Amino acid sequence: MHKKIFPTPAIERKHRQGLLGAHFDCFLNWMQEHGYSRHSMRFNVQCLTHMGEYLKKKGISSIHQLQGADGQEILVTYRDYCRGQGYWRRESGLKLYLGALEETGILSSSTPGNSLLFHETKQYRDFLKNQRGLAEKTIHRHIYWIEKFFRFLGCQEHRSSVPTFGIGQVDRFIEQEAERLGRTSQGPLAGCLRSFLRFLYQSGKLATDLSVLITSPRCYKLESLPRVLDWDEVQKIVNSVHRSTRNGPQYYAILVLLTTYGLRAGEVAQLKLEDIDWRRKAIHIVPRKSGKDLYLPLTHGVAQAILDYLRHRRFPSKYRQVFLLTRAPWRSLTRQNIAYVVNRHIELAGLELPRGGPHLLRHSFATHLIRKGASLKQIGDLLGHRALESTHIYTKTATEHLREVALEVPEVK
Repeated sequence: MHKKIFPTPAIERKHRQGLLGAHFDCFLNWMQEHGYSRHSMRFNVQCLTHMGEYLKKKGISSIHQLQGADGQEILVTYRDYCRGQGYWRRESGLKLYLGALEETGILSSSTPGNSLLFHETKQYRDFLKNQRGLAEKTIHRHIYWIEKFFRFLGCQEHRSSVPTFGIGQVDRFIEQEAERLGRTSQGPLAGCLRSFLRFLYQSGKLATDLSVLITSPRCYKLESLPRVLDWDEVQKIVNSVHRSTRNGPQYYAILVLLTTYGLRAGEVAQLKLEDIDWRRKAIHIVPRKSGKDLYLPLTHGVAQAILDYLRHRRFPSKYRQVFLLTRAPWRSLTRQNIAYVVNRHIELAGLELPRGGPHLLRHSFATHLIRKGASLKQIGDLLGHRALESTHIYTKTATEHLREVALEVPEVK
């Protein structure tokens, strides 16, 4: 039974009426299950009532009309309407409502293809999946760049077809993005655009094959060094956590995991309760890239940090991930959340760095092991590398420190 959130039955009855009130109890129970306060639950229901009145005026008679591309167009129109009226957060309750109905199986789950901003990309997405057989993550990267290119061309969400364009617009888009991307990151951008333009040409939507005019920047293997920190700087980041604060135990446990095992952000975010074997003192990691199971010793420091968080700061939840959001909805953290924790504590540690992020700690961890005398094979196994070549880069970061102990060259007379 959901908790009472309305002062009188009459007010509750008002919100139960209409199109979106059909699954009123389902939505309330979902919010309560995900840790929303009474105030938030009441606000979200009020958002739904407002949206229901809007849909009634537009002649919408079924919640299923809010799915797919047509549904996205309705939601965009409603969002613009709310902002024009000064209701800046009205659409947030509707997004939660649709997400709750998808999670409970009342509505079919939205696929990446249903949430595309532009109709023209759906056919290309199907091509990448069915003809080229690309993984979902790779398809997502392609669609990300294509939709960004469409925005650059001035396309509006769900409201216009792709305008006529030439290589000049493509070049200007690449130049714009290149200002914030390194050379190695510009390669995937060029590859995505090249693939899409070739698809448009082969499907008869472009008269000229513009893909042959796009070149990627030349990059050489092991040409650059990953940025690393001295180990005392890494410890300074970990020790900058205020463990007595509300989020302190969680942040500390995350940083201890990153610096003890050199894990990726996604590996920490996806760590589940059953991955920790307390009796055998082992921790199970599935490396994000290799996919091979990795079993590591559960050190005393890591165990204590995780236990402190689990006992005092983790809320009860149906999600099995160790680390959850500290406010509703209590879902698992994402890689972006982990990156925020790292960057926040780099700042608190007083370190001024051009770039931070979890991979900075991973690079520093590997370099630290090399300086301690660990072999490349040992480090590669610990980091979950598929090939030893991936570990070779760290020999360069360690070699840089030889300059500090270089002997003076005697003067030749």
